[in-house]
Amino acid sequence: MLAKLAAIAKTTFLETIRQPIYGVLLWVAAGLLMINPSLAGFTLEGNEGDIKVVKDVGLATLLLYGLLASVFSAAGVITREIESHTVLTVISKPVNRAVFLAGKYLGVSGAVLLGYYFLCLVFLLSIRHGTMATAADRYDVPVLLFSGLAILLSLIAATFGNYVYGWHFSTALTTWVVPLGTLAFVLVLFISKEWTLQSPATDFGNMQLAYAVTMTFCGVLILTAFAVALATRFSQVITLLLCAAVYVLGLLSDYYLGRPAEAGGAWLYSVLYAAVPNFQFFWTGDALTQQQIIPAAQVGQVAAYSVTYSLAVLALGVTIFETREVG
Repeated sequence: MLAKLAAIAKTTFLETIRQPIYGVLLWVAAGLLMINPSLAGFTLEGNEGDIKVVKDVGLATLLLYGLLASVFSAAGVITREIESHTVLTVISKPVNRAVFLAGKYLGVSGAVLLGYYFLCLVFLLSIRHGTMATAADRYDVPVLLFSGLAILLSLIAATFGNYVYGWHFSTALTTWVVPLGTLAFVLVLFISKEWTLQSPATDFGNMQLAYAVTMTFCGVLILTAFAVALATRFSQVITLLLCAAVYVLGLLSDYYLGRPAEAGGAWLYSVLYAAVPNFQFFWTGDALTQQQIIPAAQVGQVAAYSVTYSLAVLALGVTIFETREVG
């Protein structure tokens, strides 16, 4: 069973990153993160206020990317297969629907994680560069040079491979830019803005940003579980609307469900508050901007909550998929 699960996950992962919408969402989000420092340099609160805006907008961009990427990817590899009846070639073999759905979830999650990781590199590099609020502010040349070289070399390699060997351009570009972007980030950690050696813990040694992006991705995992489960029954547009509704309701659950439940309201409030995913657990933008400490134990608790809730959503997805006619 594990071999079948791994095969479905691998095939889904490769199919997902080859989708045109995957590359479009990835590079649009990367472009937004790149221009974010330029747009945030007008808060009139100095560099500290500008960086707060960069962090807040960056985390929101990562979460929005996770929502869109998971929905479009799940709809592309599940809804399309069901509507075209190609899913029969898999489930007609000794592969039950639970293994099929779990493999799809792992494959989509892996593809979203790959894009999310690259966007995290762009996000951290943009924070290291900082904003340009005044004419006296200097560019962070190591950040611009190393990141620019990573993108340029990736474009050259993907273009050459596509022209000579017939590589899929978007997939090849992603394959090259992720490791080269990682190398650029590592070099920036060791080289200061003045081109002097520094400790790699100088810029992000307190791990707060790493905790923040990790917790945000935990929320993306839940959204991916909803997208995979809903894609077995609904079209791409309906799946997107339902996932967006879950996301919005999860952000507002503390106010509209949690407060009435704590105030001794009807039992239904308590049930709904426990059932609806609370996305405030994953949002740490306010904590970062207010310079509050995010403990590592909280990250572990949020990750455990995310895994448990995702499994519950996938179990519900298997239930509704079992009654779906695919023939």
